[in-house]
Amino acid sequence: MKVNKDSFKSLLKILFSLSLGLLIIWAMYRNTDMGELWSIIKSANIGVIASSLIFGLIGNYIRGLRWELFVNSLGYHPPRASLVYATLGNYAVNFVLPRAGDIWRCGVVSRYDKIPFAKTLETFLVDKMVDVVAGLGIIFISILLYIDFFASYLQDNSELTEGLTNFFTSAWMYAGLAVLLIAILLMCTVFRKTAFMEKIRKFFNTLKNDLTRISRMEEKKRIIIYTILVWFCFYLYFYICFFAFDFTKELGPLAGLIVFAMTNIGISVPVQGGIGPWHFVVISSLLILGVAEKEALAFAGAVFIIQSVWQILYGLFGVLAMPYVKRKKTSDLNEK
Repeated sequence: MKVNKDSFKSLLKILFSLSLGLLIIWAMYRNTDMGELWSIIKSANIGVIASSLIFGLIGNYIRGLRWELFVNSLGYHPPRASLVYATLGNYAVNFVLPRAGDIWRCGVVSRYDKIPFAKTLETFLVDKMVDVVAGLGIIFISILLYIDFFASYLQDNSELTEGLTNFFTSAWMYAGLAVLLIAILLMCTVFRKTAFMEKIRKFFNTLKNDLTRISRMEEKKRIIIYTILVWFCFYLYFYICFFAFDFTKELGPLAGLIVFAMTNIGISVPVQGGIGPWHFVVISSLLILGVAEKEALAFAGAVFIIQSVWQILYGLFGVLAMPYVKRKKTSDLNEK
């Protein structure tokens, strides 16, 4: 019965997040003439979009190489192919359930390569944090280079600023923070000596030691180089698509950087593959850059579908290839 309840909860999460994304898409496309939209998409150079796909694959391959450096820093040396395939499969699983691919990536490497799950999770979180910093850096650079765009974006999408204002002024938010602080205070005082708190302290002490080892790794320059290459590949993955349409090919690389930066905000919303939020930020950004609404809708729809199918395909390859990676029979992946 427990399994059925867990499965039901997982199904509800999948349906809720997917419904949210589809609702956003419906709101944007509900008044669109689909015949006219299809006519715009047919006029695009699909070969150009197809040529961009290789950069998405290369970017995620390099991301796997960067993760390998963090895993190696803790004394584990699984096959490179295992980490790369797990990284690729991450994105296919994310289309089933938001962020589930992140846990799957760590779990599948832990299972096949006999590395404690806590270690794969720690290295993944560090790897993810590097990408978060890089993504925020791209957004910050974009704001500096094109501040008028972001001012116009906030002005044209006032519901976003109103939503943020309402959130930070909500009594519920402050009540939630108060409950959280009280809970932390009780755990650090009244329940300080319980077995549960002992496990938490042990976990954080281990985490602290592992992060110290990671911070002392010698390959910091390679991590920086890999991170630059990852994000440059993802930028090309998106920007090359501009050249597939007559109405975007003249916008230029800076405009491409602006919209690319916005997609990083859209993809961060916990919805399968960014369905809905990704479309919203791309369409609204293109509108501010002077692209007509129907053309912006066509661009977002065509690029998202083609790139999503590509991610699912190479992600499924990664999932299916994991059991067939050549691994050593005797593991020497002992902790130092």
